[in-house]
Amino acid sequence: MHQDKIKVTIATYNTAPKIILLVDDDEDEHEIFLSALKNIDSPFNFVSTNNCEEALNILKQLDPDYIFIDFNMPRVNGITCLEEIKKIERIAHIPVYMYSTGIYAQESKKALQMGAVDYIIKPNSISTLSALLKKILN
Repeated sequence: MHQDKIKVTIATYNTAPKIILLVDDDEDEHEIFLSALKNIDSPFNFVSTNNCEEALNILKQLDPDYIFIDFNMPRVNGITCLEEIKKIERIAHIPVYMYSTGIYAQESKKALQMGAVDYIIKPNSISTLSALLKKILN
């Protein structure tokens, strides 16, 4: 009796969680951002830092998929932080978004020229932020 062989193909899709880095001096913003991310149906790992120096130390070991930088931070502002991050050749390709309560036109133009993908004005609600992040992450 002749037996047919059955060919089985198993495909594994990379569903690794996206790594998202937030650089913001306001601890409340970390919680708001995380709450907004939790509303998105997408796996993620969230890392947050309070300043640029911490972010640069983390980036020595971490390659995030997205970076969000608060524009208005003490000591090292968002533009300078963006500039320092873009100097790291290994991660220079990673999309960086400026994230702030307000950005002047001249400052946003400079951030875009320095390699930021876009800027986000911090919305008044978590649901609005979730909708914005969903567009970016998907």
